[in-house]
Amino acid sequence: MRKLNKLADLCWEALTLQHVPHKEVVIPYLLFFILTFIFELFLSLLFIFSFFIFNHFGYKPNYQYYISGGILILMLIVTGSAGTVLLLPKKQ
Repeated sequence: MRKLNKLADLCWEALTLQHVPHKEVVIPYLLFFILTFIFELFLSLLFIFSFFIFNHFGYKPNYQYYISGGILILMLIVTGSAGTVLLLPKKQ
């Protein structure tokens, strides 16, 4: 279990660029996170819109539709939390 926790910590440190000293790398990475977050918001709005359209016409989607919604929520959580860590000033 400790190895899994260490692996998760290393992945989080890599995702939030904690060991990158060059600021030239951080700005494009921030732009990538902002565009990713905007795209995920678009996909979530599309998911919600399709849900209402499906209910209006009486169509029952299969379980892959609902699994993709859960994955989209997890992606939004990870992107949002990593983006806030990147944008907030670091405490020394």
